[in-house]
Amino acid sequence: MNTFKELNLAPALEKILDDLGFTEPTEIQQKAIPLLLTHEKVDFHGQAQTGTGKTLAFGIPLLHKIDSNTKAPQALIVAPTRELAVQIKDSIAALARVMGIKIEAIYGGVSMDEQVAAIRRGCHIVVGTPGRLNDHLRRKTLSVANVKTLVLDEADIMLDMGFKEEVDEILHYVAKNREIWLFSATTKSGIADIMKSHMKDTISVRVSRKQVATEGTKQYYCIVPPRSRMQALHRFIESAPDFYGFIFCQTKILTSDVAEQLIKRGYNVGALHGDMSQAQRNIVIKRFKNGELSILVATDVAARGIDVANLTHVVNYSIPEDHESYIHRIGRTGRAGKEGIAITLINKQEVRLVQYIQRKFVITIDPIEVPSRDTILKARIDEASKYVREIANLSKAIDPKIEAIVEQLPADEIRLALAHILHDRFLSTLENDDISFTPSQRVTISEEAQEIYINVGSDDGVTRDDVIAYLTKTGCVKDDQIQKVRVIKRRSFVQLPAECAGPIINALRGTSLGGRRTRVSLTEEPQRSQRPRM
Repeated sequence: MNTFKELNLAPALEKILDDLGFTEPTEIQQKAIPLLLTHEKVDFHGQAQTGTGKTLAFGIPLLHKIDSNTKAPQALIVAPTRELAVQIKDSIAALARVMGIKIEAIYGGVSMDEQVAAIRRGCHIVVGTPGRLNDHLRRKTLSVANVKTLVLDEADIMLDMGFKEEVDEILHYVAKNREIWLFSATTKSGIADIMKSHMKDTISVRVSRKQVATEGTKQYYCIVPPRSRMQALHRFIESAPDFYGFIFCQTKILTSDVAEQLIKRGYNVGALHGDMSQAQRNIVIKRFKNGELSILVATDVAARGIDVANLTHVVNYSIPEDHESYIHRIGRTGRAGKEGIAITLINKQEVRLVQYIQRKFVITIDPIEVPSRDTILKARIDEASKYVREIANLSKAIDPKIEAIVEQLPADEIRLALAHILHDRFLSTLENDDISFTPSQRVTISEEAQEIYINVGSDDGVTRDDVIAYLTKTGCVKDDQIQKVRVIKRRSFVQLPAECAGPIINALRGTSLGGRRTRVSLTEEPQRSQRPRM
């Protein structure tokens, strides 16, 4: 199966896929789409890692099952994080639009009222995080009476984050005659438990595993205020005289702006974005591949399908909202046994996303400082020395007229002339600025705050001190490590070091507080702790 046309999709879907540049289905899409399309109802497990095209693997057949005339949710997609929920919505929305199908994303950190209003206006597919979906289901602001398909995306990640009971609760609300499509990268015991408890005659497919990130790529993150990001980028480029790579931006406007500013600073730069014609695009790519351009600034979509050898760097001007895009971006360097460098510029609030990406893909992203002027100066001088040695070792014959000029010059004049040449070549773009960057402190897991949820509150007679005592008795956390406690009517929320969350959840299974059997789980992803316990 070489093209989407062979899958017998709805004509509108086939056209929009072609317009968006999707022509050849991935392995998981080839295996999952025909199977899900031909079964009216089927429990399905697709085992495939992130970056293999899972979203379209379930999104395309899901759209075929929706009745656009029924203005009620007919499918529920559960994702472990708000970022993934938004990504799924965005990935499917363009396809859904041509079929008259509406999709809404609901997740924490956003007004419930706004989400309720969006649901009431009518939608066919709802994608959300476990905690917020259950909030709506408990309040009856989301009806699942018409839901026939439940998709659990990255189910193994959900289990790792402690969402097992939330997933079970969602399954309790959805009708028993629904079908479940479960996608995961692994088949750990929790996945098997879900399949055994909630799925029947499950059909499983598995795609070959591929390496998500090249071992030859050193990955870094750098905390930089948005207003200083261009200066930081300039410093990183200046510190690497052999810089040959991609700079990824989120939007077309930002892509053009970054490219324009780099050109003004004297770099050979090209830009790729969606507003360019194919002819313009081809010219830029050709110039980049043959070395006329050393930097290519691009959006993810515009860079799709471009394969360039020997890239030294990939810079994320901002962290991608789509975590899979991070892997796709950095995979462009560090190939064929060569070393590559990937640098992601972030603000302080985005450290939690870096931590999440590290856990999700089992990779290491180290902190790095913005290079100082002295660091850049040293790199340039080293490059100049290397250049002089290479020139001195050339076997190429020198024109006799040039030799005659050199022989007539005193040695000190030759040295002075060489110094001017080297300065113009290697140091002329070095800015004598006084901009200082606050050192980016390494943020370790122990400095990250994770919020946990307990299903008891003030209505159960539980106080803040009761919650603290309940947690500390496990021995997994000390009183002074608990950063924030919030007790409301029927639930409590506690912020504590991320590495304590998992052990506490395990230790408190089957226990009670305030005379009520507790359910303890993670709320969302880890977040940077902003203030001490109150």
